[in-house]
Amino acid sequence: MTTVTRISESAGGDPLSTLAAAMGSDNFSQVLMDRLGHWVLSQHFSLMRMDQPLPSMLMAGSCYHDRNLVWRCWRDYSHFGYQNHDPILTSVQRAGLRANRFYIGRACARDIRFRPYRQGIYENTGIEEKLSGLHRIDGGATVLFNLYRHGSEGSFSDRELSAFEALCPALMKILQGHLALREARDVLGGDDREKLRARFPELTGQELNVCVLIAQGMTYAGVAATLGIKESTVKTLRNRAFARMGINFRNQIHGFLR
Repeated sequence: MTTVTRISESAGGDPLSTLAAAMGSDNFSQVLMDRLGHWVLSQHFSLMRMDQPLPSMLMAGSCYHDRNLVWRCWRDYSHFGYQNHDPILTSVQRAGLRANRFYIGRACARDIRFRPYRQGIYENTGIEEKLSGLHRIDGGATVLFNLYRHGSEGSFSDRELSAFEALCPALMKILQGHLALREARDVLGGDDREKLRARFPELTGQELNVCVLIAQGMTYAGVAATLGIKESTVKTLRNRAFARMGINFRNQIHGFLR
């Protein structure tokens, strides 16, 4: 049976500090799978943006022996328009997805009434359950974070469902922050970032981004807006980075970028 619950934007949970520290890094997906496993066991995850007429895959990961399974499922999901038959998504859309609210949905393979979808995504792969977090972002698009469970792994437990519901607001913000950091990294100028990384490998991904942006002359408020974090967080990251680099002023960064 498909179930959907709503939680407010202020709902909390563990801050997932390890995952937050990995934002923007190349191994974020693996850290996500490992960290999330403390609360909810899953072999695959996907993060989709449900634009019309076609959804887009923002990121995905797997610790399954067939690492490409989630991408093959995505290919069929998007190509055949299965989002129009997704019971979690359609249930929430019928009820009206409000901005600044998080929704949790759970569906089993048997809940899929549209046979091609049920057979292609679930029955042919052995996936039995999907647990989803939904969030409506600015502009009206819906972001959908999915965890998948194979039949051999059993159902999501009540404890896992409660944990996922508590974690969802923080988790979705971290995912959005990671994507913003990756986009920013593409804009930042890979050469400068890699020069700093080679000179100071102990710098985290967030610290690298902050250093490169302030070296470009951005204000702390501008860095915060670019990276999607608080200005106070920018200053904390700056202080940590400067301590690792043994410097006191932003203009000293340029000496490492020559």
